[in-house]
Amino acid sequence: MGVRDSLAARCGIGLMAVGVLAIAGCGRDYKALDTHTARVWIDGHEIGEHPRIRCVQDQWVWHIETLQKNPGFTAQIVTGDSVTPRAVQIQDLGGFTGSFWDTTVGSAQAQLDHRTFTVTGVAKGSFRQAPAKTTTARFEIRTDC
Repeated sequence: MGVRDSLAARCGIGLMAVGVLAIAGCGRDYKALDTHTARVWIDGHEIGEHPRIRCVQDQWVWHIETLQKNPGFTAQIVTGDSVTPRAVQIQDLGGFTGSFWDTTVGSAQAQLDHRTFTVTGVAKGSFRQAPAKTTTARFEIRTDC
């Protein structure tokens, strides 16, 4: 093997190592992947973890969902002249599973301030310790999209 072949082989291995490190580094940094997190409160208590979320805009409707489905949430918010929540589904966050559906179940309000959504309201559902007992819980979800 000549000097040129040896140098090419070393450079190839070096570039592969840099590529592997770059991929491994991106896997840990949510901001590098353009993945955001949410802060969630159930009955005034912030849940410990800030779940990673995905935001997708379809015309005037924003679909916001946690990457992990359980525990997690989904929310649909209409923007335009006003900001209106259409639905929020909560799955085992803070021990609560429940829903808000515009004009049918629960109540909610939404705000949008410089790409930060805040959705507050009351959802109907149950807590993990008493799944057969229907109740309500106050919720707040805050995230930037």
